[in-house]
Amino acid sequence: MIRTASIGLTGLVLATCLGLSSPLPAFAQAQLTPGQAPPQFRPVDADRIVAAMQVDRLADVLAAEIAVSGDPFRPDIPEQDGPDEGWGAIVSRVAPAGRIRAGLRDAIARGVEGLGDPAERAAVAEALSFWEGGLGRRVVLLEIGAREALAAPDIEATARESFAAAAARGNPRAAQVRALMDAADLVEPAVAASLNIAVATLEGAQEAAQNGPRDPSIIEDAWAQEPEIRADQTGWIEALVFMASAPLSDAEMVRLIEAAGHPGNRRLSAILNEAATATFVDVARDLGRASALRLQGEQL
Repeated sequence: MIRTASIGLTGLVLATCLGLSSPLPAFAQAQLTPGQAPPQFRPVDADRIVAAMQVDRLADVLAAEIAVSGDPFRPDIPEQDGPDEGWGAIVSRVAPAGRIRAGLRDAIARGVEGLGDPAERAAVAEALSFWEGGLGRRVVLLEIGAREALAAPDIEATARESFAAAAARGNPRAAQVRALMDAADLVEPAVAASLNIAVATLEGAQEAAQNGPRDPSIIEDAWAQEPEIRADQTGWIEALVFMASAPLSDAEMVRLIEAAGHPGNRRLSAILNEAATATFVDVARDLGRASALRLQGEQL
């Protein structure tokens, strides 16, 4: 499964709510000495978002996640048979990191162009100023590191079990993780993106079959997966946030939960989430087409 919320874009959406340690704008937090000039305002632009949120590095992680996700229309190959090298070769051509990187960059640029309200642009710029500071950079890297680790199925399974066990014990950190997920609304965007990706995958397969106009049942088929997608996304986000936030103190988590509704942070999150969805819908459609052609025994 391609994850966005994640692709999220959980990763992208999560990053924009894990790091702002206070709901106040960054400029309001600064302590100036007498005679010291206030920090210079930096307008928001796509390059600044890409740099602050480590988008290029995240693209590499997302490409690696796709590479291990498996052929969507082929039964799982038994582990003892080794990796599916044929599908790996297809993915390396259809969904390389360079394509994902370029897609994210272009879509982020379009999102920035859509910031027509000066106050909205200023709010996003203020949120970005945090990500360019010490704690912000640390949190982005913590999340990317957690995503890299979760790409391994055994580590993902262990992380899910660890969160479930912590929640069952009434561990305060597990409660904070869920509070942050609720405050930042992490699950709904992930589910919506995953449904769009599922539809795109089925559309690609239908195009390969040359069945003419899109079959309306594609959307019904995708929606039939909604409960499974929701459960999977929720469990994965819980595991990711639990792992990524482990080095943070309880006090930091409290501030993060309070900051989740910061207007600039939420708008930045929307830009990143929309960019990831647009990028991965295109990728999913091409992978669905490639998988169907492979199933038919045709040459991609």
